[in-house]
Amino acid sequence: MASYGSETLVVVLGNQLFPWSAYKPMRGARFFMAEDLGLCTYVKHHKQKIVLFLAAMRSYADELRGNGCEVHYDKFEAQNDKAQQASYEEKLERFAKGKGIERLVMFEIEDRFFEKRIQAFAKQQGWELEFLESPMFVTPREEFADYLGGSGKRPFMAKFYERQRRRLGILVDEHNQPLGGQWNFDADNRKKLPKKVEFPETSWAKPTEHVEAVKRLVAERFSDHPGELSGDGEFWLPTTRRQALAWLREFLDERFVEFGPYEDALSRRDDVLFHSVLSPMLNLGLLTPGEVVERALAYAEDADGEVPLNSLEGFVRQVIGWREFVRGVYQHYDDKQSTTNFWNHARKLKPCWYDATTGLPPLDDAIDKAHRLGWTHHIERLMVLANLMNLCEVEPGEAYRWFMEMYVDSSDWVMGPNVYGMGLMSDGGVFATKPYICGSNYLVKMSDCYKKSDEWCETVDGLYWRFVDKHRAFFSRNPRLSMMLGTLDKMDSERRERIFGKAQTFIDEVTEG
Repeated sequence: MASYGSETLVVVLGNQLFPWSAYKPMRGARFFMAEDLGLCTYVKHHKQKIVLFLAAMRSYADELRGNGCEVHYDKFEAQNDKAQQASYEEKLERFAKGKGIERLVMFEIEDRFFEKRIQAFAKQQGWELEFLESPMFVTPREEFADYLGGSGKRPFMAKFYERQRRRLGILVDEHNQPLGGQWNFDADNRKKLPKKVEFPETSWAKPTEHVEAVKRLVAERFSDHPGELSGDGEFWLPTTRRQALAWLREFLDERFVEFGPYEDALSRRDDVLFHSVLSPMLNLGLLTPGEVVERALAYAEDADGEVPLNSLEGFVRQVIGWREFVRGVYQHYDDKQSTTNFWNHARKLKPCWYDATTGLPPLDDAIDKAHRLGWTHHIERLMVLANLMNLCEVEPGEAYRWFMEMYVDSSDWVMGPNVYGMGLMSDGGVFATKPYICGSNYLVKMSDCYKKSDEWCETVDGLYWRFVDKHRAFFSRNPRLSMMLGTLDKMDSERRERIFGKAQTFIDEVTEG
């Protein structure tokens, strides 16, 4: 086992706040943490995200010190002096000067741009650099590379997920076949909410002293960033491991049973519905995917059949399937995804995408929730927000920036594949085989608050069919999609002209370019 003395500097990033067991072997080293202006502002991150990160980092530094670690913590102050404007590397160099540092140790850095910066800095200093396998995932980077096999084949989430289940021995029988006879139960997870459904009350995390201090700091230093920190947008998320574990337990106790059937539902009656909202804590490291799945499986077993298999499997798939898949895709395909504009979209977003005044109720509802909470569930992200950005011909980088700014769980590794690959398919189909687009029918079908008679439906339908019409060559090449062209061509000419006109008017009102 490697030794960790005072010549070793352990750098802990704001998304590496792992359980103490991960850092315990390094207790004899020096620890470095820093609040960094560049990382807070390279996009205008949501106010709630900045509070989440900084408050969690401060609490984590306290925890490390409580466990006997020597921690240097570079902290923002209300006064924005020159020292605070220094880059992360400058702060690191300033601290290390004259201390005899020979080695820099840290867990794998997920965002590639920052990984490259740290590699270059360590080389410049003449330090040995050691990256440790990250507890943030259950799939080593080498395992995903092995899955791809170097053949250039398209990454396929369903096949990857089957491989994960077998590799990890999760929800499989003694013959490595799926429990319940199938690998996923998506068909059972598309129900709209019943009128009489009761939503469990979600207990917002109690603010720590650090939360209150950081809220004041953010209000002063980052006032021009999107989001709220008061009223309906009061800060609500766990910032310590203890709070995160309690949050996980509440999900299992109160919402897990109904999670599966209603995970795609749209509603104005409750913000969280039956979702877990664990992604912010997983993406900070306060919880690890291994322990989350382990606890979910144990809970379902103890509940003796009360948790339906479609809820259990749907949750497991999000954690060991999609999340791990996205990380692997980012590592291997980010250069292609971030530079490709398959649909040749070039329009820019107007301010209404930030203040929820587009005039389209499902879109404004989703924007408003993101503004207040820095979070929406996956269908609001995919089938409302990304769908309508795509139909409005928003430039991929513009859409990516919006998602980076508006979500507390955003990171480059998260949003690249989710926006470019899944939301827009602007990468030309690295892993998606078709664009995830829809008209008003789907939004009405999945909601308990929208009606097909609503005026906005024709605008959304116009956007949808306009997109199909504009990209006839693409749709005609795919046998499963070409039938859409037949439907469009049979449309009454008067209706077609009317809804296309409404679509163009909407595009002109909410975008530029």
